[in-house]
Amino acid sequence: MPFKLKNKYELFGYEEKYSNGDRLVVEKKLPKEVYGQINPNGVIEINKDISPKNKNRAVAHEQVHLDQMNKGLLKYDSQNYYYRRNSASPIHVIPASEINTHDRGLPWESHS
Repeated sequence: MPFKLKNKYELFGYEEKYSNGDRLVVEKKLPKEVYGQINPNGVIEINKDISPKNKNRAVAHEQVHLDQMNKGLLKYDSQNYYYRRNSASPIHVIPASEINTHDRGLPWESHS
């Protein structure tokens, strides 16, 4: 009986259409108002219930944050967000309890 090997994206549950060598994207159930988010490991999560056009927009938006993370400009954990405008500026530590992650006025959102 023939069988088909899964590709690396299928094997690990990533969405091949939106993933590439530099990013991994997974579609999942997210709150209706959330199109996408990036986890601390750099995996982009997009809302499985939005249109393909909005999925592309969400991936593009989260790619900016992935780039910020890869450049050492943005990082976060369960307690804090760590952000700096450029590699020469000081790191600002912002307690996670004090921010609304949907706020487009956050300093790292001005670049995305």
